[in-house]
Amino acid sequence: MTDAARMRDAAASGRLLTLTVDRPAAGGTFVARHEGRVVFVRGTAPGETVTARLVDDPEEKAGARFWRAETIDVLEPSADRVPSVWAEAGVDGVGGAEWAHIALPAQRRIATEVTQELLGRAGVSTYDLEQVQVEPAPHDFDGLGWRTRVRFAVDEEGRVGMRGWRSHDVHDVGANPLAAAAIRELDMGSWTAPEGTESIDVVAPSVGPASVVLIGRDLDPAAVHIPEQWGDVDVAVRNARGLVPLRGDGTVTERVGDHVLTVSATGFWQVHRRAAELLSEVVAGSLRAPRGGSVWDLYGGVGLFSLPAAEQVGSDGTVISVEGNRRASQLAAANLESHPGASTATADVTDWVRARRGGVDAVVLDPPRSGAGIELMELLAKSVRQRIVYVSCEPATLARDLVVAEKAGWDITDLRAFDLFPHTHHIECVAVLERARR
Repeated sequence: MTDAARMRDAAASGRLLTLTVDRPAAGGTFVARHEGRVVFVRGTAPGETVTARLVDDPEEKAGARFWRAETIDVLEPSADRVPSVWAEAGVDGVGGAEWAHIALPAQRRIATEVTQELLGRAGVSTYDLEQVQVEPAPHDFDGLGWRTRVRFAVDEEGRVGMRGWRSHDVHDVGANPLAAAAIRELDMGSWTAPEGTESIDVVAPSVGPASVVLIGRDLDPAAVHIPEQWGDVDVAVRNARGLVPLRGDGTVTERVGDHVLTVSATGFWQVHRRAAELLSEVVAGSLRAPRGGSVWDLYGGVGLFSLPAAEQVGSDGTVISVEGNRRASQLAAANLESHPGASTATADVTDWVRARRGGVDAVVLDPPRSGAGIELMELLAKSVRQRIVYVSCEPATLARDLVVAEKAGWDITDLRAFDLFPHTHHIECVAVLERARR
């Protein structure tokens, strides 16, 4: 369907609006108003006047407090609008680069405004929120080629691409400019996946070959024929029975400063090529664990933050990495082998902390987007003697958790925000908490 046809169809159904956009909202959209109702608009920028197509049916949502809409034509562009860095992204295209049409400095300014608003609205009170300014990753000048982990979708015909925003449709990725070069070179979009493939994880680690994992509950490893264009790439299948390596052992290697870590090809790792090193340095500089002291690394993954913590406490200190994923915890144990005071525990983090008797000098935690939660923050506020370093990929849940700690007698002494997901709305934060001295 052409753009003109889409506009005619939307207009005929009463789903076409002319909107002037105001401020940014959490989640990558922007706020406009129509006859007093809030409309969250995607694909625009503050100050623009646009023609937007309602995502919601206006008759079904007549009593709703807000509507959602997508920009299909820009009538008065913002000064911050630029040609999209990814032509296949955006409205009716790939859903993973919702700010690709906004100049990179403006993206960071907008993300700063959103982050400050989320923190302020939650009631964060012990830190000057004007000091929270979104920073780029070192040497990231254009926000391109940073993504070292990409999940591709596969349609019923085996075509490889990515899903659209709020859609199951699979779209061509084109040049895929946010992906690392090693991923782009595989040209996944030109390959037809075998029957039973539901998605594909591709990893470009900092050490060694790339890794491709074909995912499908009923996928038969014998049906996978590795194309010549993939060269020496490691390949595995993950089906209902687990991970089946076809080439390699199902892991990748990551170097962070002087440390070398083994990571599952399907496990969690920071996506931006500079993120692991940057966050490791920031955490180490903030944690300041005492020699001979004790540290808990909660949601510890494969031990990224446990390694600098173990170096700080030394051979007479203790570091415990707590991780719910058994495979990640096993790899963390291997990655920490050279540190006799470091150990791992495979457990639900909140349950594990609740069962502890006695305290700990310092804690670093890196929870999922849902955050640590109120109970865990209250437990930590009682158990930790010196310092909490909280790494977060979701400012909204971070804000909630920081307020819990403040109410329990802790102050925020530092709070930094990093643009580790350029051309998207996602932001990584590191907050440092210490017991209040007031």
